[in-house]
Amino acid sequence: MQKGFNGIFLVPFFVLSLHLGAQVNSVSPYSRLGIGDIYPETYTRTLSLGGASLGMHDALNINLTNPASYSALELSTFEVGFQAGKVEQRQANPDITRTNGNAGLRYLAFGVPLTEWWGSAIGIQPYSFKGYDIATSRTYNDSLDIDYRFGGTGGLNQFYWGNSFEVAKGLSLGFNTRFIFGKLEEVSYVLWNTNRFFNTKSEEEISVKGVAFDYGLQYRYDFENNKSLGIGLTYSNSMSLNAQVGNFAYNFTGSVGRETPFDSLATSGTRESSIQLPSEFGIGLTYGGIDPQILNYSWAINMDFEFFNGSEFQNYDDSKPLSNSYRAQLGGYLIPRFAFKNLNRSSSYLTAVEYRLGGFYEKTPYTLGGTDIMNYGITFGLGLPVRQKSLGPGEVKVSTINTGIVLGRRGTTANGLIEENYLNVYIGITLNDKWFIKYKYR
Repeated sequence: MQKGFNGIFLVPFFVLSLHLGAQVNSVSPYSRLGIGDIYPETYTRTLSLGGASLGMHDALNINLTNPASYSALELSTFEVGFQAGKVEQRQANPDITRTNGNAGLRYLAFGVPLTEWWGSAIGIQPYSFKGYDIATSRTYNDSLDIDYRFGGTGGLNQFYWGNSFEVAKGLSLGFNTRFIFGKLEEVSYVLWNTNRFFNTKSEEEISVKGVAFDYGLQYRYDFENNKSLGIGLTYSNSMSLNAQVGNFAYNFTGSVGRETPFDSLATSGTRESSIQLPSEFGIGLTYGGIDPQILNYSWAINMDFEFFNGSEFQNYDDSKPLSNSYRAQLGGYLIPRFAFKNLNRSSSYLTAVEYRLGGFYEKTPYTLGGTDIMNYGITFGLGLPVRQKSLGPGEVKVSTINTGIVLGRRGTTANGLIEENYLNVYIGITLNDKWFIKYKYR
């Protein structure tokens, strides 16, 4: 009589790399589904606001989540960010707890105001990651033990070029053109506890490349009391990526990692396929106080809601492992020196720091055994200004070190699933400069 699975064993590993094309920044069994864990597009500053940013009209920071925002840039802007994280993964039956870690480069981006009504940005960053090593076992006919092992590595990156145009007072339209590329590798083993059957290994390497687009709209209305309301809309239509799938399956002798192949299987070979990305929609609001001294909000509250049409996703093997999902985000920040009149003349550095707080609640696109996988957490962050010295006439330079912390939970131990409690720390550097200065001499 065949028995059910005895459970999943989580294999811990730690990966540290600053090379964007080689790093593995996921250590989750959930990354086995689809094309892996899809990374949020927000940068360090907005990550610490719960990720809420669709309505932000930002003069000093690149806001990739809404391409209509680039026309708001007042200065040439360079941004770079890094991430390090720790995740505790727990399963109830059998009772197993493992701790994993990850670290790596998060993004590189550059934005520039080309005219008073046209802003542009380019950048490179991860799109998704796979990183898991899991095992299951079962007993067949009360005598034969069968072990199954599954592993995945690799990821997809994206290079984007975005443009935004202010088409009317307060109204901007924009779009991002994304080139998505990378490799995903999957491996699976079937291992027997008897010499009567051959162990089997299957390897797949999926090379992915393609172009995707997303579109944005922003409208900002300024009230007479220096308050402002921003509304943002974003949309990404369903897109197809090219996928070249190489499969090599064979029987082997020896142990895992020391296999000696002796018989390749008929499924081996290379074929052309495609991956269908789903459509997405988002809406966001920002309300805050504008301060001309800093070209930006002195305080703001952001709210976003995003919908991911995961049922449209189709993988290279024609499977449809994802479901529809949504994400709600809320965050706010303030700079005391500019938010409170009694601190306007303060020379304390702490009053010039930007203090950030936020949270998010997400139904992920993963549904396993009829159970929706939820993801929620709180965020914190600081914007630490770097004082500039010896500026020339007309020069404008602004430098900020951004920090962010995301503390969250994904999944559940119910129904034999896995709960992940994670802590991610982000460090970002933003450099702003005014280009094309005309000097006048008498």
